[in-house]
Amino acid sequence: MQDYLLESLKLQRIDFFLKLVAASDCSEEEKRLAIQWVSELTDELMAKIRNHEYSRTMDATS
Repeated sequence: MQDYLLESLKLQRIDFFLKLVAASDCSEEEKRLAIQWVSELTDELMAKIRNHEYSRTMDATS
């Protein structure tokens, strides 16, 4: 449950960050860097989710 809370908090921060970048007067380079950074953060979260889903699926089939 703790992991879910922490992952939810990370996603809320990413969402907030993207809203700030979208509404700001960032240059194209700054926006590109922001998108790259968010992509790295979401890759990490997606890997954790996939690992959790796969282990849960494997547990259900065992």
